[in-house]
Amino acid sequence: MRANVKSSDKQQTEKLVHLPYELMQFVQRNTYSLLIKGYAGTGKTTLSLSILGALRIKKNFFYISTRLSPKQLFLYYPWLGKFVGRSKEAESDEMSSQGYNLSSFEDARLDEPESLFERITNQLMDVKAPIIIIDSWDAIASFMDKEARLNNERVLQTWRERAGAKLIFISEDPKDTTLDFLVDGIIELGRRFYENIGIREMLLLKLRGIRINRPSYIYSLNNGIFRSFDPFKPGGYALGVNSELSHKRIQRSVLPSSEKPYITTGYKELDVVLGGGFPRKGIVFLETDPHINAKLILAFLAKIMSNFVASSNPVLFQPFAGISYKLIAEYLKPHLSAEPESGLIKVVNYSPKFKRVDHDTSLCYDQDNFEKQFKTFHDMLIKTRQQFPNRLLLNVMGIDMFQKQKNNRQFDRMKSISLMKENIDLSLIVSMHSQNPIGLELVSGLIDIHLRFIIINGTIFLQSLVPWDHLCAILIDRMFGYPQIQLEPVI
Repeated sequence: MRANVKSSDKQQTEKLVHLPYELMQFVQRNTYSLLIKGYAGTGKTTLSLSILGALRIKKNFFYISTRLSPKQLFLYYPWLGKFVGRSKEAESDEMSSQGYNLSSFEDARLDEPESLFERITNQLMDVKAPIIIIDSWDAIASFMDKEARLNNERVLQTWRERAGAKLIFISEDPKDTTLDFLVDGIIELGRRFYENIGIREMLLLKLRGIRINRPSYIYSLNNGIFRSFDPFKPGGYALGVNSELSHKRIQRSVLPSSEKPYITTGYKELDVVLGGGFPRKGIVFLETDPHINAKLILAFLAKIMSNFVASSNPVLFQPFAGISYKLIAEYLKPHLSAEPESGLIKVVNYSPKFKRVDHDTSLCYDQDNFEKQFKTFHDMLIKTRQQFPNRLLLNVMGIDMFQKQKNNRQFDRMKSISLMKENIDLSLIVSMHSQNPIGLELVSGLIDIHLRFIIINGTIFLQSLVPWDHLCAILIDRMFGYPQIQLEPVI
């Protein structure tokens, strides 16, 4: 049983580590030298250890640390112990970081440069390790004069090539270019700000023999694991109609409960940001950057909506940006283990003419007559509440109704807000930027939660403005033939 758990931990670590495509191509080579630059706290050590995880190298490596003891490494990176494993010799030594195998880790904090350099060359000459990581090279090079340093660096490169090994240098000074012309690859890690939010950015400055399609990537150090985020691909939210795995279902999160003061979002990471979930009787404003397709937002909402439907709680959906009932059903179906109870999904469609549509739970109303629209919405809401008196009610709508309220000067927008607060347990208002770039002005001062979908460096993120928190990267998994949204905190 313990072996299965250990194997699961290793697989989980390997799954969480993610390197840019170009860098992954580079580190899979048989031999190379790589320089990782960056100021303190940018994640250089995390990246070097994560490369081991990405390559699944658990034994045949040599890690030289001039800043931290091996015991501290295992303390700051808990996943490392599960990944590297234990040895019989280490288990009998209480000081060997709780029994973890430390034979591949060298504590060089007090070593003289000459003896340390000799130890590195011995590793290369004896071909004991396919990867040698020097963390950091600055601590060794600072004790050498310029001529001796250049000579030693050339010697390391020569022996590395002859041994067919991989050599990774870590440097604390991005401005130091001494090694730049010698190494095969250069990565620079840094931090910058986006609207007062600190984000981490990786620059691919040099990867000899590899075509660099994207020179920079956003990354996270969440849980001490390096994870970069790929650029968004427009086809990522498209449904795989002919997928052989389309019959499989997504595992649902904890279902909404009327006994708690909050309602789970369906996303564990977002629940943490919001302190447990969406507030009961709350109004959530979802705003998007231009160029973000409404189908991506629908894929995000599908998990929230399916949690309501799966627990026999009704959903009132007012389509936005041309979303049809058929498309809603397609995005919800993979999340549900069985057909939902009849009448749980109420869809209100906008149409130039007032008429019934094919689906018996859908109503249409006159787009030019706001009062008739509001009355239709009011009647449908009250009817749904009477039909399901003791259940939670979710309302998903576009910003359109509030826009029409603004145009109708005789109508008080607080009337609709009061209606929603009194009869609806959770309201999600979606504002597509292409539809209405001033959507926030229409609900300013009335919302409880403000979330925004933004694009940074080609990657889509979810930003929590109220309450303020770190970004979450939007990851789209299509392994089952349909889009499954996952959130990854950017730390």
